[in-house]
Amino acid sequence: MNIPTKSLTSGFELPVYGMGLWQMGGGRWQSDTSRDAQEILAIQKAIELGVTHFDTAESYGAGHSEELLGEAIRGHQREKLVIATKLSGRHGRRDQLLRSFEGSLKRLGTSYVDLYLLHYYPPAGITISETMATLDKLVTEGAIRNIGVCNMTPNRFVEAQRHSANKLVCNQVHYSVQTREAELAGVIEQSQQQDVMCVAWRPLELGVLEPSGLLERVGDKYGMSPYQTAVSWLISQPNVVTLVKTSTLEHLRENLEAVTMQMEPEDVELLRARFPNQERVSNSMPLNYAGDVEP
Repeated sequence: MNIPTKSLTSGFELPVYGMGLWQMGGGRWQSDTSRDAQEILAIQKAIELGVTHFDTAESYGAGHSEELLGEAIRGHQREKLVIATKLSGRHGRRDQLLRSFEGSLKRLGTSYVDLYLLHYYPPAGITISETMATLDKLVTEGAIRNIGVCNMTPNRFVEAQRHSANKLVCNQVHYSVQTREAELAGVIEQSQQQDVMCVAWRPLELGVLEPSGLLERVGDKYGMSPYQTAVSWLISQPNVVTLVKTSTLEHLRENLEAVTMQMEPEDVELLRARFPNQERVSNSMPLNYAGDVEP
């Protein structure tokens, strides 16, 4: 199938649904090769079904996730894929960043990435100006097509953009019908007002969304399951796309059935206002307000 896309005025475009590779190849900075064959096959099946956006990171499986993606896409038309990977904030100094990026390219088996993301704001001792200047250099050289960030408050996003000559095209955050920190912090509003893509990860809360009769009732209106409704709720919002880590082909097919369903605005707002037991802060990667940049 052809997955719909969303575009910015800059011309940057993303499919509304992509595949996240977190925990494929291991955990954070820890490799696990025990499921390599199954995970490569899962990526290849996703491509066969029309998925083109794949999101990984140097920290996922200590780089092994990138290796799995590189193996899975071998032989496919590279120009039809959107490959995104992430730089650890602790590698934000120029020399570290360049080494990290070269390592990612080697593991992915590609000469460029479509989207290179700063995984989190650099810690104390590493200036955002040095990080962004180095990313700009890689854009100029053609090795990076677009720059984005992850897990940033609006203030930190503005500060990162202030030090980059290139438009930051996205902010990737934990956002779902259940987890609303991105709304409360102003990330969604900023994305919609400043022509930035919000890439929502963990939209289905690892398959443990809060049970909700409301989610079922809204889904019934569109002929969707609760999980399809949760995906549709996100991508029915302006400037919001999503990434899903799908464990089975059956779940992938179910999710993809929702990508062409446009929820009416009143139903988006109904779920926004009345979905029960909403979490105000991410239980996985909360935004770091203590270290926020002053506006």
